[in-house]
Amino acid sequence: MKRSLMVVAMGLIFLLGLLPLGCSRDTKTVPDSKVQQDQPKSSEQVPKASPEKKSPQKVSNYFPLTRGSTWEYQGEGNEFASFTREVLFVKGNRGQIRESNGGTVSATIFEVTDTAVTRVFNLPETYEKVNLLDRASNENVVILKSPLEVGNKWKDPNGERRIVDLNATVTTPSGKVENCVKVKIAGQHSVVNEYFKEGVGMVMREFISGEARVASALKRFEIK
Repeated sequence: MKRSLMVVAMGLIFLLGLLPLGCSRDTKTVPDSKVQQDQPKSSEQVPKASPEKKSPQKVSNYFPLTRGSTWEYQGEGNEFASFTREVLFVKGNRGQIRESNGGTVSATIFEVTDTAVTRVFNLPETYEKVNLLDRASNENVVILKSPLEVGNKWKDPNGERRIVDLNATVTTPSGKVENCVKVKIAGQHSVVNEYFKEGVGMVMREFISGEARVASALKRFEIK
């Protein structure tokens, strides 16, 4: 009797062991409950995508140098603080700008690359519109330099230039201009701040010495 009961028990165990295998043969899709169980249960378990790396900003974007482009600046604090600029000639990465402040006219040549804007030539009292792009350089003043990040600094004939802000806002006669790169030129007895806007160029320059302040702010411009 005991032996027969043992045989029956072993048979039941064997049959129970076959049931899962039989179910797996009849199942063609994974139950929804299984899918939900396999999914992460919290945001901490979800792998976070790595942040996209922004491409370095090109310095040339902050100093357009296309022929025919013009800028007009309204001044305060000095009778010659108002002036105009016009790109007369362009060759390669060089551009010649005619600058007039009502008292004199000068010719300035800038060399623009993706990493730096450099003033390489300056000739005052140039009233004729003569192409001087092939003249030998007589200056080497870096106006703006990469990387465009706060703290970047370099030497200037009047002291040191340093990028102090990448999101400066200035109010000009042409309106409020945001997201400007602010460059501070610190001299021995004065400070000059220059603000550059991507796609526009310089939007304001201010000279501060003690309580004296002379500023030139963009009134209108046209980029060709």
